[in-house]
Amino acid sequence: MTVDKLFKPDNDVISSVLQKKKKDIIAKAGEILKNEWEKIKVDTDLVFRNYLKNSYDKYSKIKTILCLSEPQYIYKIFESPNLKRNWNEYIDSSDIDNILDLSHFFIIKGNGGIGKSTLMKHLFINELGHKDLIPIFIELQDVNDIATEYDIRDFVFNKLDNLGSTLKKEYLEYALESGCFLFLFDGYDEISSEKKNSFIKKIIDFSDKYSENFFIISSRPESDFIEFQRFTVLELCDFTKKQAVSLVSKIDFDTEIKEKFIKALYESLYDKHSSFASNPLLLNVMLLTYENYAEIPEKVHLFYAQAFDTLIQKHDATKGGFQRNFKTSLTSDDLKKIISKFCFITYYQKKLKFTHDELVNHLKEAKIKKIDFSYDDIIDDMRDALCFIYTEGIYYYFTHRSFQEYFTAVFLKDLPDENMEKLGLKLIEKDSWRAANDDTFSMLYDMSTERFEQNILLKILESFEKKDLQDKYDFYFHNIKPDIKFVNGNQSKLMLQLLTKVTDVYNDNICDIIFNFTYKYKQCSSKIDNKNENKLYEYLKKQKNYINGHRINYEDIINDKQLYELLKETWIGKRIKTMANLKDILKTKKRENDLDLEGLLNIE
Repeated sequence: MTVDKLFKPDNDVISSVLQKKKKDIIAKAGEILKNEWEKIKVDTDLVFRNYLKNSYDKYSKIKTILCLSEPQYIYKIFESPNLKRNWNEYIDSSDIDNILDLSHFFIIKGNGGIGKSTLMKHLFINELGHKDLIPIFIELQDVNDIATEYDIRDFVFNKLDNLGSTLKKEYLEYALESGCFLFLFDGYDEISSEKKNSFIKKIIDFSDKYSENFFIISSRPESDFIEFQRFTVLELCDFTKKQAVSLVSKIDFDTEIKEKFIKALYESLYDKHSSFASNPLLLNVMLLTYENYAEIPEKVHLFYAQAFDTLIQKHDATKGGFQRNFKTSLTSDDLKKIISKFCFITYYQKKLKFTHDELVNHLKEAKIKKIDFSYDDIIDDMRDALCFIYTEGIYYYFTHRSFQEYFTAVFLKDLPDENMEKLGLKLIEKDSWRAANDDTFSMLYDMSTERFEQNILLKILESFEKKDLQDKYDFYFHNIKPDIKFVNGNQSKLMLQLLTKVTDVYNDNICDIIFNFTYKYKQCSSKIDNKNENKLYEYLKKQKNYINGHRINYEDIINDKQLYELLKETWIGKRIKTMANLKDILKTKKRENDLDLEGLLNIE
């Protein structure tokens, strides 16, 4: 079924689901006394009838940066992406059966802004149209708000209950055992690092116990998810040019601007800036800023800066399909200062959703001397004019967490050196896993490279290495503990992959941060394009009877001296060599900059 065959929440559909699944549930209740059977039938009818209707109403509409004033029907602003499996197999996500026919267990991974949550909502609505399973959508960021021990079943029951269920909790077990559910767990990467290991165990136990159901988890690509042994990992693909154009054509926006933008996408814009145009969020930003900026910047942080400036400039305009009237009288600079401080505070506290009172309290914390504003006015401006928060029920949410990351980087950039160092390192200490896996510090690097290097990256290196090391390469190799494998890439070319393990050990996450920045200093391709990767591959085939796709563990590498030395000359080894040399690289840059400054001071 394609997205054109849409779900309509009528009684025939609901009855169809009930008739297929009710018998399975009731069959599990054979030991229940006869006078309880009718109660189960009644409660089940009510829970599914109300839940299906209310959940459709909730998840069939979404908001975007271009249409936050009113939720839009999902298929007016959604283009179904492809999913990649095993590097060379592509799956059409327009029909959920294309996915569920493969397995009961999935992880969908994708970068920020690529549309994971929107895809999950599409799969939810699409499954309602199939009438085979009862989908349950669970936002995993809610795990962060739980202070006590919890059970995944509590999430399930609460979701059903909140959307109209009258099911008694003691009957939930029968429903789970019947295999009538599709669970969509959105945002695994939004779980804080200190809660992640506990959740992993709970979700694995839950999916093992109720394995007749279907499970889909979405996440940023933080690892290769080896802890989820039963789960097939699918990668959310970037938009093709055709998909990008199709999405833009659906958006309700000024017709003249949109037509010019689509023409530019076809002719050159997509090919020149595919990293932006292939990402749904950034594609929306491109359209938003297209009228004002003839050139598209190369750096993502400049995209957000342009979007902010565009929204400020257009607050009293009607062209472009939107009007942004500001309630505060703050200047652009003052508004940016307040918002960036607010984002830093909430980022540090790992907050992505707020009640009104919580939002006001955080804005009070973000108050800057001599800048006066009404808290309610600035909340309205952040929602209605700047579009980076929205409301749903009693809660406020960031439109996308990358906005919070961008403004956090802006806040750090504008601090004096001493404070940038202190607060930047505090963020890393608070959650080094997040620092290694989101875009905050990457954007800060691009905004202020030398200050980031000296105030944060060099300090990390000095602390991590602690003392003089005889063999820094060996030191970093054993901290990374790399596993590797060769896979078939594009056009059947072999690719050498580095596989990492999820860990909550502070030092290992620091090592990840250092590794992530090495590509800024030495460009290393992950493709087999030189003799060193070929040598490694031939050695594995001849000496280890290696088969493509099989994992070579860290322990296997360190126990084979020749294998260890061959790996050292590949792109992975070169990245580790860069890690080993990075502290000296940054110290040399600092000395050279100091000499340049001294030279300027000597000018007569």
